Amino acid sequence: MKMTQMESFFAKNGANLLGGGVVHARDIAEIGKSVWSLFCADAGYFTALKYKLEVSGVIGDLDSVGDIHGAEFPVVQDLDQDTTDLEKSLSAIQAPHILCYGFLGGRLDHSMAAFNAIAKTPKSAFLIDDQDACAICPAHLDLTLPVGTRFSIFPLTSVQARSKGLKWNVDGLALSPTGIVSTSNCSTEPRVQCWIDQGAAIVIFPREFINDVLAQWPSTVVD
Repeated sequence: MKMTQMESFFAKNGANLLGGGVVHARDIAEIGKSVWSLFCADAGYFTALKYKLEVSGVIGDLDSVGDIHGAEFPVVQDLDQDTTDLEKSLSAIQAPHILCYGFLGGRLDHSMAAFNAIAKTPKSAFLIDDQDACAICPAHLDLTLPVGTRFSIFPLTSVQARSKGLKWNVDGLALSPTGIVSTSNCSTEPRVQCWIDQGAAIVIFPREFINDVLAQWPSTVVD
């Protein structure tokens, strides 16, 4: 079954997205027990097949999987070569949050492209690897985390930001990918707040806190 690139997948509660990159055993375990729909970005479908994961849809230019004959799920083929399969997937999936596995690790250029993809979407998309989770910081982020939690802010553009509850708060600092960054920071209070007044920045935290963060993270509204 093929759908046009204008179609969307709606996942009311949230969505898992599986890419064709490095996938860890804990990724498979978490996806397997999740009640959220699983979508695959092109070659991510091979991983889903390998681990017998239930697939709700495949998205991409399909240069890796080709035609999926007899698929019992929708397939979105988008041949635009100016966008990556991750970008195509984030465009097609409408969900409060999207957890993206298999997009970090392995080739560095693929990881950098994944950061670029989440920076360009207004959706709540998290990139997850074996140790970390990261997402584009919203205009105001308010989290409750254990004191001492590693919490980094990495600017993708020139950024004007403020924060409370961190060991090194960023108030008054001009952050930039070629200047000051706020990596290896950590929480000193139970409540951590960040304000991004200008620009775009990624926040990075330990993967073990992804469910706690999701429960507090501003979501993409799904009608």
